[in-house]
Amino acid sequence: MYLQLRSFDNYLYANILLSRLKDEGFDCYLKDENTITIDPLLSPAIGGMKLMVREEDVARAIALIERIEADHLATIPCPSCGQRALQQLKKTTGPKNFFAALLSQLFIGSTSQEKRFYRCSNCGKVMDEMPVAE
Repeated sequence: MYLQLRSFDNYLYANILLSRLKDEGFDCYLKDENTITIDPLLSPAIGGMKLMVREEDVARAIALIERIEADHLATIPCPSCGQRALQQLKKTTGPKNFFAALLSQLFIGSTSQEKRFYRCSNCGKVMDEMPVAE
């Protein structure tokens, strides 16, 4: 049985992580990759491309992805202060009422959403997207 590890709107980032996992011997694939590639406007409706990993490999895959992202983040300077001190933070939100929870469960498959953002531990600047390395 396969479980969803993450969901992506970005085709390139999804395939980079997929390749890294496969290089480490994980049995995984991207669900809905072809649909999103053909019609990117469908991504919000079906919840993006889903990185699927075998159930018994989930913990190891999460640890590997977190290590890959931390290593990459350490190479990017903060756009404000120039220090390489970025941290990835996560905020989990739930639905505001029963109807929103029901719709979320039906269309997304989950009642909670995880949002990632970045903060510089040196100057405190908060960014919604990972800054681009120059």
